[in-house]
Amino acid sequence: MKKHLLLILAIFFVQCTTTRISELYQVYDKVNYIYWSDSKKLSWQDFEGQPLGSSSNYASEIHIYNPATIEKANLFSSPKLTSICVFDKKHSWVNKKIANDDMLLYNQIIFNIYELYTRMLRKEFKNTDFSIDDYIKEFHLIAEKNNSNLSDRVEKFRSESDMGQHKKALERWNKIIDNELASLVEYKMDEK
Repeated sequence: MKKHLLLILAIFFVQCTTTRISELYQVYDKVNYIYWSDSKKLSWQDFEGQPLGSSSNYASEIHIYNPATIEKANLFSSPKLTSICVFDKKHSWVNKKIANDDMLLYNQIIFNIYELYTRMLRKEFKNTDFSIDDYIKEFHLIAEKNNSNLSDRVEKFRSESDMGQHKKALERWNKIIDNELASLVEYKMDEK
């Protein structure tokens, strides 16, 4: 009886530890980062960084991250994915002399593309049957493929929009990415 009670308490303890807040939310605080959101679009005030060196010819630089972690509470539990999409306010900057609405939309579309691929990662994760012992290796393979596809997509957007200079391409891409985000709405993270 004593063994069963200890086993039950151990299982309860393990289950309680799985509800802890992921370290990602602690590293990417809301003071220095903006989590992707339907309700908040980027503004030039969000670009708090300083232009680097002689960057007077450059309009802006955007830093976005989509970190992901995988963890298991114990050998018998399913892996849990935490993935986020954040904008780095302190390292993103704008040359306010040449900033305009099209340039801001260009940066927002890049942020949206990152969110899209964060959702795709969540979907792939949900639809994967991970093995008991190789789940970390499997996760890294999925994440690497997702990040490679993300990089290709951002480069295609940059090329087709001529780095934000082609207004019709911006409008077309904005619609495409918005539609793709809507198709993956069930993989959207609840706003923190």
